[in-house]
Amino acid sequence: MSPISEASVRVGGIVSATHAVQTTDADAQKSEVIILPQLEWRSPFGIDLTAIARIRADGQNRLEPGEPDQAAISSWSRRAFLGPHVEAELREFYIEAYPFGTYLKLGKQQIVWGQTDGLKVLDRVNPQRYREFILEEFESSRIPLWAAKWEFSMNKDWNGQLILLPDQTYHEVPAAGAAYAPTSPELAVTRSDRPVTGYTLEKPDRVLADADWGLQLSSRVRGWDLTLNYLYHYADTPVIRRFEQESGVHVHGSYERTHTFGGSASNAFGDFTLRAEMGYTTNRYIQAPAAVEKDGVIRGGELTYAAGVDWMGLSDTLVSVQLIQSWFDRDGMPAARNTMETDATLLVERTFLNEVLTFRNQLIQDIDTGDGLLSVELAYDYLANFELRIEANLFYGSQYGRFGQFDARDHLLVGFGYGF
Repeated sequence: MSPISEASVRVGGIVSATHAVQTTDADAQKSEVIILPQLEWRSPFGIDLTAIARIRADGQNRLEPGEPDQAAISSWSRRAFLGPHVEAELREFYIEAYPFGTYLKLGKQQIVWGQTDGLKVLDRVNPQRYREFILEEFESSRIPLWAAKWEFSMNKDWNGQLILLPDQTYHEVPAAGAAYAPTSPELAVTRSDRPVTGYTLEKPDRVLADADWGLQLSSRVRGWDLTLNYLYHYADTPVIRRFEQESGVHVHGSYERTHTFGGSASNAFGDFTLRAEMGYTTNRYIQAPAAVEKDGVIRGGELTYAAGVDWMGLSDTLVSVQLIQSWFDRDGMPAARNTMETDATLLVERTFLNEVLTFRNQLIQDIDTGDGLLSVELAYDYLANFELRIEANLFYGSQYGRFGQFDARDHLLVGFGYGF
């Protein structure tokens, strides 16, 4: 990117509306209208400004009943609720500058590392809002953070990206009673036979001392696009510890520091593109029976890696296959997850009528438990800035699985989007 010679201002945005009905009971799951106003100011002085807001109104209020407490969100990044059905949020607000031939981006933004489909390996910089589990596109479900990103060239072969994130905002998970509140033992706190006497959440609050930071190096070597990544951060999921007391169980949540090391590689060979990502997290906590650990958690390292193949041998068609595995070092102790977890994904996308009509089919399969998610979407670009779409999302498997827990949340969605 480079500065322009004349000032310009653009005001635009997107208006979209969707209505989703659960196939199990024909109840409406959401009826929402979203407005995304956007302002872009491009100056001749090498400093540009972008601002994006989001106003969302949902007539059903089943995804986040009432008003969320936003305990995991910093006061800088919280949404404003106008009653239980309407929210307003500053999605992005940043300036871009080009000092000494480098690129600097300051403000509220999304920083994307990694490009796996459906599931994440390296995309851990921004936390995620799980109001619809993983059904929302990542661009919409990521929570933008106040951050600084500096991109620079190290030499003719390697480029660098240094990031600093003083925004103490973490994953936002729906509370009990919401449509996609987690119930799987792997994702939800294991219930105790004894009464819960209290719950406390300890959250970092020092702007610089508790800031996350990371470094990414990228290069192209013999046709391979390579990255090396390091992120020093607080894990976005709190560690939930249970403490036995005479009157019951006290539950305490806290966010723990960790290091994530990783990298990615991709290369095209004719109609095929090979992709790989890997990330190792040093301090990861999972739930365990109280008989194993008194506070109910086990600490260990986690290695996650993905290998993918994209094929574009047919005109207007993409077929993508991925294998994603996660290994947790639990030293043989009983826990809420297996030592090794394996997921596979299949994406088939084809366009028709000169890219006016798009068919997209994605399957995410948990190989170990047999549960998964099938998403089918048909989108029609009626005009250059007007899109109609219909989508079906089908969960299946055991009620204890990551995907099967939402078997009763299968839905059919219709909607449109208009850009202005």
